Amino acid sequence: MARRKSKADAALVGVALLIGVPVLIVNRISDAIGAPALIIGLLALVVAIITYFVLKRANRLAYLRAKYGDETVVQNIMHGKFWQGQSVAQLHDSLGPPTSVDNNRLKTRKREVWKYQPSGVNRYRLRITLDNDVVVSWEHKH
Repeated sequence: MARRKSKADAALVGVALLIGVPVLIVNRISDAIGAPALIIGLLALVVAIITYFVLKRANRLAYLRAKYGDETVVQNIMHGKFWQGQSVAQLHDSLGPPTSVDNNRLKTRKREVWKYQPSGVNRYRLRITLDNDVVVSWEHKH
């Protein structure tokens, strides 16, 4: 009688493929072009990736500095912080678009709750309340 494969067996096969296939590819490339050329190529790839991320960060900094002019605001946005009195644009630049938004129109003001970090169906770890497009409070659950 044939034995059924368990989830652990399937996971083991997946890990073996995940590791084995790249090793096989690198081995074939190394045999074809030589180890020194492969190492130089991999180093060039690493340098290109690092350069890309450094330039991306520098461009974002320049954009935020031109947009807001205040270095404290720019650094807070770059670190993903939020604070009372923060504008909608600053919050969007800091945390990105919300996962969900609740809109309420009151008699004297517009209230929105921006929700981030979903943890289940209609459950969020971070809720930020905005009145008239300004952050007034938040609730953060760990």
